[in-house]
Amino acid sequence: MSLLNINELKVYYFTKRGVVRAVDGVSLSISRGEVLGLVGESGSGKSTLGISLLGLIPPPGRIVGGSIVFDGVELTKLSDDEFAKIRGKRISMIFQDPMTSLNPLMKIGDHLMETIMVHENVSKNEARERSIKALEEVGIPPERFNDYPHQFSGGMRQRVMIALAILLNPDLIIADEPTTALDVIVQAQIIDLLDNLRKRHNMSILLISHDIGVVSEIADKIAVMYAGHLVEMADANKILEDPLHPYTSALLRAVPLIESKSEKLYYIPGSPPDLVKPPRGCRFHPRCPYAKDICRTREPRTVNIKDHIVKCWMYCDAYE
Repeated sequence: MSLLNINELKVYYFTKRGVVRAVDGVSLSISRGEVLGLVGESGSGKSTLGISLLGLIPPPGRIVGGSIVFDGVELTKLSDDEFAKIRGKRISMIFQDPMTSLNPLMKIGDHLMETIMVHENVSKNEARERSIKALEEVGIPPERFNDYPHQFSGGMRQRVMIALAILLNPDLIIADEPTTALDVIVQAQIIDLLDNLRKRHNMSILLISHDIGVVSEIADKIAVMYAGHLVEMADANKILEDPLHPYTSALLRAVPLIESKSEKLYYIPGSPPDLVKPPRGCRFHPRCPYAKDICRTREPRTVNIKDHIVKCWMYCDAYE
């Protein structure tokens, strides 16, 4: 059963330069207990999609179309007060940089206790006990309860952010680049921790990353975004073993392999487009080695090939 259904979501930023189409007609769903990996280069619209689920799109951005249905509730219709009851309690988020997300003047324990007491009518003692338990779940000993954020390493601060995210046992966690700026060993520890907590609490996770290699470690499904569009989505094994979209194939080729004897790393030529003036047709066509004339003039349709969704002209004609 789907916990989250996003249908034709459009999130635009109205700037002096023009309208930035950050998320431009994206549809996807997440089931209960499922991990959906959302991947793509910087600027593809991943983080904008994530924060739209929390009603945190900063001005001059706003949702201009589509729907977000969470457990039967249409989030785009909620007032600020109604959203506040869901945000943090039923949907929580792990932000990219824990150092800027944590108040440097507050002790770690106070961060957690405040989160509980804002949403629930409990005593300070109960809030403290639950906060300590949450820290222990993510591998932080109780004696660190009164430490400040600057006293923790990057990996430990990220564990604090995860503790804050699971504190109220939410149904959905949005993890936005949770391993950014961490070394590979700590990255693996954080990903394993998220996977174990997901199984223990039966939570769903939207794991946002530019690194398809990191996402592949725990994702049940993988969705690929490019220039505000969802270009491919399928079960993780299908994406990894048989990617259909040329952009997905390029992302997989760009993942460094330890056993590779080649000294030359693959990279995707060119740069993502300006979303104020995206290219006509398929937005990936200026960088695509398979681009045809139709790719340069007409936007491809999204087709479903045995539960494998792809937005590419190579498949439109055969699967209409």
